[in-house]
Amino acid sequence: MSIVTIIIKAAPYQGDNNTWHALRFAGASLAEDMEVQVHLLDKGVEVGRSGHQVAEGDTNLEELLSELIECGLEVRACGMALDDYGIAEGELIAGIEKGSMKSLAAWVKESDNVLTF
Repeated sequence: MSIVTIIIKAAPYQGDNNTWHALRFAGASLAEDMEVQVHLLDKGVEVGRSGHQVAEGDTNLEELLSELIECGLEVRACGMALDDYGIAEGELIAGIEKGSMKSLAAWVKESDNVLTF
């Protein structure tokens, strides 16, 4: 089984849709029976915060991420970034763990592919 690690650095609901594309790719990879791991880094930790305020016409990334976690997606949020953006572990979407650069390095070491959005 192929293992893919996706690093999301982009904040959600920005005009570039990078977070949306990253989660779409994660879902497509899961559908192809790949093991998928997502590490939220920098502003990307915002996608892991529960209680998203979604503008009309935007996709609810919280719902999408929750569905992907239910389908087997592993998600970690960088502890330093959580601190930088004032996000407590209790504010994270269910199923997201606090991670570190050491845990990210372990994922990258075992991965067949690493992508950054």
